[in-house]
Amino acid sequence: MPQPPRRPRRSDPQLDLGLTLGPSMLTPPAWSALPTATQQTRTRLLTHLLIAHADSAPQPDIRAGGADER
Repeated sequence: MPQPPRRPRRSDPQLDLGLTLGPSMLTPPAWSALPTATQQTRTRLLTHLLIAHADSAPQPDIRAGGADER
């Protein structure tokens, strides 16, 4: 059976995210220091993430009478 063709190797260096080094001493900017557009975008994205997670989470079994009754 013939082998599928391989993709050529890229000579571009990978983006260095600094994840391989030790803990960073960088601190994120204060929320109020971010531009308004960035604050709105982050708020919108986090809201969508939370709603998507809430929709996919299993619903608790709600029974009449409370948790002590069986």
